[in-house]
Amino acid sequence: MDGITEIACFLRKNRDLSSKNNLRLIECTLAPPLAFSGPVIIWPEKEFKRLTAAFVRCNKKAWQMSPNTSTRLFTFPNDQGGFQIKIPRAIICPAVWGQLTRCCQFDDRTRQLAEITYKDSLKKHGCLDMENLQFEAQFLTWDQASQNSFVFECHLTSTLGIQLSWDPFHPDWTASATNIELAQAMITTQHLVHIQQKTSGSG
Repeated sequence: MDGITEIACFLRKNRDLSSKNNLRLIECTLAPPLAFSGPVIIWPEKEFKRLTAAFVRCNKKAWQMSPNTSTRLFTFPNDQGGFQIKIPRAIICPAVWGQLTRCCQFDDRTRQLAEITYKDSLKKHGCLDMENLQFEAQFLTWDQASQNSFVFECHLTSTLGIQLSWDPFHPDWTASATNIELAQAMITTQHLVHIQQKTSGSG
């Protein structure tokens, strides 16, 4: 929040930059930290609303518009006459999605933890798959959804109008196979393994 406040003050006092440069400043300073911290920092709903309001206020300053300008003008798509800016919710959504995808793909214990979290989310909300979970998540509050990372992502996508269809732990996925099963499959298909030996050069 402090960083956003500083940017807002800078935009209010500095009139030398063009709107294009102002928007570039916002793009380079505000969005990246939010995207980076999105998967690990769970914002309380009240604080996130304040963050979103401050984010929109910075964009109004960048466009040199009145603080009373409707927020809808900034969030509407371009083809509907809006500016289509990425609000914080739209910034952290792909960040959380990317983190979940990464956890489900690699066999470094994060996959096992992710699977437990996923099954807990389905069981708690009486769902069979991700699509059912997304439907249920849209009726949850921000704070309720943020208790589980999969529920949280479903809540974000549902409020942004994005439809999810994903089975992260399908038994036929390569990531779901054990090392022995993968080795046997490679033997059966006579898959070639290329091993490149790295040699260090002499000083």
